[in-house]
Amino acid sequence: MGTMQALDLYAGPIARQRIAQFGLQPRDIGVIPGAAGGPKGLLLLALDRFLFGQWLATTNHPVDLVGASIGAWRMATGCLSDPVAAFDRLEHDYVHQHYALAPGQKRPTADMVSEQFGRNLLAFYGGRVGEVLGHSRYRLHIVTSRGRHILAREQGLRAPMGYLGAFLTNAVHRKAMGAWLERVVFSTPTSPASGAPCAPLPFACDDYRTRQVALTASNFNPALQASCSIPFVLRAVHNIPGAPSGAYWDGGITDYHLHLNYPAATRSVAMDLVA
Repeated sequence: MGTMQALDLYAGPIARQRIAQFGLQPRDIGVIPGAAGGPKGLLLLALDRFLFGQWLATTNHPVDLVGASIGAWRMATGCLSDPVAAFDRLEHDYVHQHYALAPGQKRPTADMVSEQFGRNLLAFYGGRVGEVLGHSRYRLHIVTSRGRHILAREQGLRAPMGYLGAFLTNAVHRKAMGAWLERVVFSTPTSPASGAPCAPLPFACDDYRTRQVALTASNFNPALQASCSIPFVLRAVHNIPGAPSGAYWDGGITDYHLHLNYPAATRSVAMDLVA
């Protein structure tokens, strides 16, 4: 009876040579991207439990965690103490989401989903945001999509018209979608001695219009909710504290697969938790 191959490893020439010589070691991991996609994220929670609960716990080197949508929720959860229990709760809370519908109502409204999801995040991270922001090793980067021009506000027909324009321009060229949306990354603070307000991004930003904002206790929940706010399913999160004004949506709009240029991969392996 043959064995089932559960994972495929993709490596560039430098990483491939190192793995062939020494094997894949926890100390080699410099970046972990957690991509968008709810069902995919649930599938990877078992791997998350192993990585954060056992494998990476054997080292003390810094690791950048980049997340979009449910990937941001997963990566933020990995920063909590006792991450295995935290991932168990994430799985339970995600699977058991329930929205009570009024008689005759076929599906929950975007307002209803946003309100309940926001409450769930507040309960999930209640009193524990400091664990995420002050983690001694993990540097979290939450990816969101900020609307520009007509998408700067979610009102009336602005969102449908704006996303139609974004879809059409993206079909022509990815960078052209930057006229409608930009990538905004909320990053945990770095040490005061460095003089920088937040940890440097672990990927190049020449592919798409990008801003970086310091992740703080006051904007953690809004930023994380925004990164999970699928257009028309949830409402955009407006005017996040410390960030440029406007409407913020799901980070998967600009970076669904998080297939980015990670400079850290030149000195370490970027472990891509995409599926």
